[in-house]
Amino acid sequence: HYLGELRGAACQAAGRRLDVLFALHEVRTHQVELPLGNLDQQPIESVSFDSSPGQGNERDKVADQRIDTAHPTTATRVKTHKRTGSQHQSRSKQPSQSLGRLLQHATAVEKPEARAKRTRKSKRAVKTKQGGNPNPLKQLDFTEIENPASQTKTHADSDRVMHRAESKVNSGSTVNSGSKMNSGNFIPGQSNRLAHTAMVMACQDPSTASPLFLFGPTGTGKTHLLHAIADQLRRRYRFRRVMHLSAEQFTNDFISSVGNSGITSFRRRYREVDALLVDDVQFLGSKKATLREMLYTVETLGGQGKPLIFAGSESPNDIEGLSDELAGRMASGLVCQLQPLDSETREKLLRRWIDERCSIPVADSLIESIAPMIAGDGRVISGIVNMLNTLQRMLSRSPELQELRQFSGQLLRSHQPATTLGLIESAVCQAFQLPADSLRSKSQTRTVSGPRKLAMYLSRQLTPSAYSEIGQHFGGRSHSTAISAERHVRDWINEGTSIGRGVTAMSAREALERVESLLRTG
Repeated sequence: HYLGELRGAACQAAGRRLDVLFALHEVRTHQVELPLGNLDQQPIESVSFDSSPGQGNERDKVADQRIDTAHPTTATRVKTHKRTGSQHQSRSKQPSQSLGRLLQHATAVEKPEARAKRTRKSKRAVKTKQGGNPNPLKQLDFTEIENPASQTKTHADSDRVMHRAESKVNSGSTVNSGSKMNSGNFIPGQSNRLAHTAMVMACQDPSTASPLFLFGPTGTGKTHLLHAIADQLRRRYRFRRVMHLSAEQFTNDFISSVGNSGITSFRRRYREVDALLVDDVQFLGSKKATLREMLYTVETLGGQGKPLIFAGSESPNDIEGLSDELAGRMASGLVCQLQPLDSETREKLLRRWIDERCSIPVADSLIESIAPMIAGDGRVISGIVNMLNTLQRMLSRSPELQELRQFSGQLLRSHQPATTLGLIESAVCQAFQLPADSLRSKSQTRTVSGPRKLAMYLSRQLTPSAYSEIGQHFGGRSHSTAISAERHVRDWINEGTSIGRGVTAMSAREALERVESLLRTG
């Protein structure tokens, strides 16, 4: 059944065209020795025993005489066996029973407790078969997914078997199944709440939002979510062929298959899976042959109702070089954006990794000082924690903030770009989806006036500019206008007032966090 796949795997491993030869192991039959001892080769004359009364004793005597004459050494053993068999003489009067009757007899003498337990299992199986899924999806259950430790040891053993089988089927295209990225150690926050909810939905019912597309800047948790979904598909639904790979691996596998004339095997390998998860979709841009093959693969799996999960740096329609057909199919399910990690999520992640990697406790004051300096990139946070661990080993104590800046200041400074009035203006326009020159216009509508006051407030907080310079930058206004804007924004933050109108409206605190995250990421 898998001759084509084996040929493709052999060609890919050897780098040239090969054929596969099957050799069946022949098991030769041999005579089983009967447990009768070392008897002579002279055949024993068969003796028939009649169960009719009166004739049994005479025939027994004749049989004893013949056995004594033919085989004197075994006469005693045969007589003993005959005496023992006479105890079962009443049983031999009945005809021989078949295997089915013996099983029925064993079932009849089954213990009542075992019979009742088996009956309950059969009734439950029939009920599940007739009524479908006995536990339909009613609401999102975060606790069951976020606690993978509740899985039993039997499930863990079967998962290891399935992962080994999957790695053989996929010919090395699957990512490492022993990854530490799962749904239990993912930290949800304001920046990734929508994507985390989509991950829970995909784990509970894979057909709810398929295809699912996750996009955002680097270090926001896209790959972590893909690993978590793949892990849950294997555990919860026992999917044996979960194909999880990057777009670069898909492209390299396609090129290798074309060069070795194994395109048929390639298509079977990717179109006969239970679920497909592809990371870094932006790598497929402007690769026409690979895009066409990915399009046909998505169409085939989507028509079969298989789960499709994708991740990229931008939304499908914004990826340069991605075909309109493929972008439309990727965006037809659910598209979720991940923002750079907010301050609360950064602090949680920083504390978790410090507890896991650092042998010496770190003071809370140092953590609270480091968290605002780090950009919303999880990989940068990991580098900072590794530096803390190294400094602890070097100094035999927990380092101070100045020592951390001395040895790893490049990590902090490289992700703290110099904030200018122009950068603040661009970030505010991007957050509220406004034209580039709208904050300098004379418009007094709520759509523009609220973001303009927010930009003036941030300019005063993040730059050394004076009120007069700030007012002059935003449309030639006076310094009193900048002072009034700062006071209004402070009141909005305390009262929870929203800024903007329509779909872009958000609270003042949320707007501040979004603009600050945009400034950190440049």
